Amino acid sequence: MIESWFFVLAMIAVLLIPGPTNALLASSTHQQGVLKTLSYIPVEWLGYIYGIGLWALFIHLFDPIWPALIIILHVCSVAYVLWLAFHLWKSTHLQKYNQHHQQIKTPRLFVSSLKNPKTLLLAAGIFPRETWDSVENALLVFAVFSLVLIPVSIFWMIFGRALLAGSLVGIKADHLYKGSAMLLIICTLPMIFRFF
Repeated sequence: MIESWFFVLAMIAVLLIPGPTNALLASSTHQQGVLKTLSYIPVEWLGYIYGIGLWALFIHLFDPIWPALIIILHVCSVAYVLWLAFHLWKSTHLQKYNQHHQQIKTPRLFVSSLKNPKTLLLAAGIFPRETWDSVENALLVFAVFSLVLIPVSIFWMIFGRALLAGSLVGIKADHLYKGSAMLLIICTLPMIFRFF
């Protein structure tokens, strides 16, 4: 079984950080409403599951041939987290993203989730190694992932819509990005400690 559940905090932090998939959900809710965007959550979930599964398969196939692969992927994951935190600290692209993507379609959200670098981060750095040891462990971790993804998606739909509409007094996109950067660094510390 899974020995440590600290990965749930890191998973929440990674899924909460602003990214293309979250921006698409916020833009879709702003443009098309909550009910229409709720139907996109299973598509987002499916994209993440496929992306994580492909990375896990890649790791499983190449780990016996190249044992240093998991270390390289962990280093890349940590480097990505640090780069993303730095990038988020000075970014405010949610409004620009909404302006450039006026019509959100289901395939676009699926591809956005599938190609999202968060899938590598989840498969190689955040999900426990025991995830891939048995079907029971994999189902348990993916059930936890699903329980985290749904409220995070709903949060981005509601909060992102309010942020884009300008109805949040005193909260701007740059506050969101700076807070996300700090949350990301704090919640991925267990992943960094586990690596070292």
